[in-house]
Amino acid sequence: MKKRLTSFIVATFIVLQSVSCFAKQPTQLAIVLDDIGNSQHDLLALQLPPAITFSVLPYTPYAKSIAKFAISQERELLLHVPMQAKAHNEKLGKGALMLNMQEFAFKAELNKAVQYLPDATGINNHMGSRLTEHVKQMQWTMEVLNKQGLYFLDSRTTAQTIAESTANISGTPALRRHVFLDNIKTMAAMDKQLQRAIELGKKQFSVVIIAHPYPETIHFLSQTFKQKRSDVELVSLRELLPQSARLAMAKKRSELQQVNNTVSDQSKQIQ
Repeated sequence: MKKRLTSFIVATFIVLQSVSCFAKQPTQLAIVLDDIGNSQHDLLALQLPPAITFSVLPYTPYAKSIAKFAISQERELLLHVPMQAKAHNEKLGKGALMLNMQEFAFKAELNKAVQYLPDATGINNHMGSRLTEHVKQMQWTMEVLNKQGLYFLDSRTTAQTIAESTANISGTPALRRHVFLDNIKTMAAMDKQLQRAIELGKKQFSVVIIAHPYPETIHFLSQTFKQKRSDVELVSLRELLPQSARLAMAKKRSELQQVNNTVSDQSKQIQ
């Protein structure tokens, strides 16, 4: 009887210790800085912790140079793909994916953007409140990503988005945005959104925040993460994906690179 009681006490202690350690785990926080590339000021974002992911707009004036510096910091890059919205489509910029495009043109445009930023590990939608509500166009998007070994982050610019669910059905690794940090660009408002993300993280352990390279946002993030925090762990976005998905995508990208190199070598020999 005494032996059983001792075993019970030890087992209870171990369980309580496990629960205590589990409860103290910091929230895994992935911050994605959208709209990178339009302004020289965006270069200031390179001072932010390397765990913060940059989402780069294709064909913008500073996209290539910022991407080069970001890669040297071992910072993750996403391709910020312009997609048709319900309004203000004049702000989309070059390379936008539109509803009136046929499948071939749609996929060709997306593939062209992917080739523009070959170091990107995934994409997310820039605007896209209309396009991400349409099944056919989201299926085409996921087909391209599957072939390229990339994943999709649903920016959730509309409550009716089906991008993430389409990705899941197609077997494309996908994540979703949970919190926008800087819709209001004051320190108090951004801190409120950060605290909201941390509270959310206590329930689901990881949270995706989207922010923008505004001067106010860069200052807020610089101050907030000047020192390591005990309540949050900053991670790159891809770290929130299952390891099996990350390995499979890396393998596919490597295989594609080898094929491209072979084709390039053969083309040089013919010339």
